[in-house]
Amino acid sequence: MMVDQRVLFVDDDENLLMALRRQLRGKFDLQTAAGGQSALKMFAENSFAVCVADMQMPNMNGLEFLEKVQKISPDTVRIMLTGNADQATAVNAINKGRIFRFFSKPYEMEDLENALNDAIRQHQLITAEKTLVQETLAGSVKVLTDIMAQLNPAVFGRAMKIKGWCDRVSKDLNYPRPWELGIAALLYPIGMIALPPDVLARMADEKPLQPLERDLLKRTPEVGSKLIGNIPRLEAVAEIVHMQNRNFDGSGFPQNGPAGDGIPLGARILRIIRDLAEIGDGPLPTDIDFDTLKRHQHRYDLDLFMKIRDLIGVVDEDGDLPPEGREMVVRIAQLRVGDFLMTDLETTEDHVLLTHGNYISEVQLQRLRVFQKAHTFREPVEIKRGVRQTG
Repeated sequence: MMVDQRVLFVDDDENLLMALRRQLRGKFDLQTAAGGQSALKMFAENSFAVCVADMQMPNMNGLEFLEKVQKISPDTVRIMLTGNADQATAVNAINKGRIFRFFSKPYEMEDLENALNDAIRQHQLITAEKTLVQETLAGSVKVLTDIMAQLNPAVFGRAMKIKGWCDRVSKDLNYPRPWELGIAALLYPIGMIALPPDVLARMADEKPLQPLERDLLKRTPEVGSKLIGNIPRLEAVAEIVHMQNRNFDGSGFPQNGPAGDGIPLGARILRIIRDLAEIGDGPLPTDIDFDTLKRHQHRYDLDLFMKIRDLIGVVDEDGDLPPEGREMVVRIAQLRVGDFLMTDLETTEDHVLLTHGNYISEVQLQRLRVFQKAHTFREPVEIKRGVRQTG
């Protein structure tokens, strides 16, 4: 039997499950589970084309169970069995569990077999349509990225790096659909295809642009958004690309657009990571890159900015430090031996672990790491890094 034809029966009656296994043996790839909790564990390790659940089960009834199945495996076709076929149960099953068929006990085995075959065909239709959409989507994105790679290889290379950074932060930032952010990162400069060839040539040579040319460049996100918006399922990606230059304080392009948290989360992430990639050339952004961007605080969501700094920011080991050290704002996890504290290391319960004016020693850093496991610190903290210790 094919994996996409696997059927799961869920019931608390072991005798019924044994009878079903016997009656349907050889006709379906059948598995059974005694109750909703056991069945949910099976979904963690297996995929099922069809799930049939009894309504009357202890701890978790069939409706509650099928609602959970709909969330964790939306492509699974759901069927409910019940010995209490009242109208309210049927309506709830259809509306909440989004079931395919509803059977009242007792039922004819032939009718159940026909329903299972119909459900398997329904699952095949669902997955075939999704595969078609995904392949069409992937093909459309590939065409656009191929155009961009030919148009400006340097910009395309930067887009690939930006996508990599977005992929790294999306999970920790609880981004709901990481694939959308990844595609937006790849396609953020696609609007440049509308620029005249001579402008593209000057950009490639890093030559200054004229005011009118700069205005054309500023509007490329709008062009890119319209191109992407013509592709099914990429509406959110188009919005991210359109808003990539919108400043957190409400200024920037497009005019009269949203401000603050009203700007799509993906656009706020892309703005930070794109700007980091444009000023740095390393595999990851450095503390110096972040400090450079922070001079223009009005552009960025600062809470998001600090989270991204914690996730992908690295210390620039090769940077030239001034004799008096470099003032920095860092998270507790970024502290190093030799850092000079300009603020106290203090927990949210007002316990001071180390006062300002001290250098962090190896022993103190180890103690801090142990302390972090049980306590939450106020952060970020201000330090100087690279100060020459005397005495």
